[in-house]
Amino acid sequence: MPRRITKPLIILLVIVILVGAVLVGFGLGYGYVRDQDKRIEYLRDQFDAKGFSPFDEETPGAVEIYIEQQASTRDIARMLKNKKLIGSTFAFEFLSKFNGFDGQYQYGTHYVLEEMSYDELMVVLTNKPQPVTITFIEGMTYQQMKEKMIDAGMRFSPDLLDAMVRQPYLFADYSFVPMIEAKEDREWMLQGYLWPDTYQFDVNATEQQILRMFLNNTEYHLRTGGYYDQAEKLGMTMDQVLTLASIVQQEGPINEMPQIAKVFQNRIEREMPLQSCATVNYLRSEEGREPQLWILNEDINRYRDNHYNTYVHGGLPPGPINSPGTVAIEGVLWPATERSWSGANAYLFFCATGEGTNDFSKTLEEHDRKVAIYSSR
Repeated sequence: MPRRITKPLIILLVIVILVGAVLVGFGLGYGYVRDQDKRIEYLRDQFDAKGFSPFDEETPGAVEIYIEQQASTRDIARMLKNKKLIGSTFAFEFLSKFNGFDGQYQYGTHYVLEEMSYDELMVVLTNKPQPVTITFIEGMTYQQMKEKMIDAGMRFSPDLLDAMVRQPYLFADYSFVPMIEAKEDREWMLQGYLWPDTYQFDVNATEQQILRMFLNNTEYHLRTGGYYDQAEKLGMTMDQVLTLASIVQQEGPINEMPQIAKVFQNRIEREMPLQSCATVNYLRSEEGREPQLWILNEDINRYRDNHYNTYVHGGLPPGPINSPGTVAIEGVLWPATERSWSGANAYLFFCATGEGTNDFSKTLEEHDRKVAIYSSR
């Protein structure tokens, strides 16, 4: 074949090969982009359905990524490179800016998969990680709340958390902290200020972050509930209100809390000891002992020197014995006001019926008769 014919054929063949390669490359690239878009869309749908990440430590092949607060994109890229999840920190930073993810990465503990692309990693890390959700009920002590967080798998240091709860002035930016009084036998200074509620924590939340979540909630409720103004009208500090409310919380059902609060206030006005079973049961719980419906002289004598023993020591105990709820707090701030609850002939006693209610009395003789009846059942 003449050379002048061969040369054009070769050129044509090269052109065909190049065009074919471009078409194949385009097809492969389009398929990859299409598959990638489907995976990204599927990921977003999972986040939208749950409200947080669908991956956790139990997900097969999951790798844990902890993003600290104020971590930069570069910090995150280096972490991903160190865990061999990406090959280039420059590419991750560039794509973060290009895709609009820069500055959108969420604090907390994330779980990603080893086979994820750069874009998929960005989607996961810019969405809310799966939290540890814990409900703390009214009347829980600090020790019980701490144990519940530990049981839920949170990774804080119990000793450091204890130290912070003993030092409320680390949190002096909250309005109620200056009112917290250091008194003999009061160990857990922030007890009573850890508002009972349902919280979502990061599994790696620091001790300070944990306490601030509680205290932020407390600050909100105390300010919005009009509690400070009402406490001032009663001549009480918020520390006194929460201390009494914590006792009321343990002493009876919700519908009786305003009456129980008034009985205690009547006794304080008359300089009578509160004689609350709840305070002695608190001392029992601090030693890991079960509470009792009827407090015996054995326990009264056992804790004779402790100022939380309101059978021996007058006035309020040194501080709250638990985290009281809204009803108990408002029962103290707005106690029973009927004529029979105030004045010279007011109720001064109550005793448990054993059926979840209390029976109220105005005189010691009446009270003793009722105690004898209910305790013998």
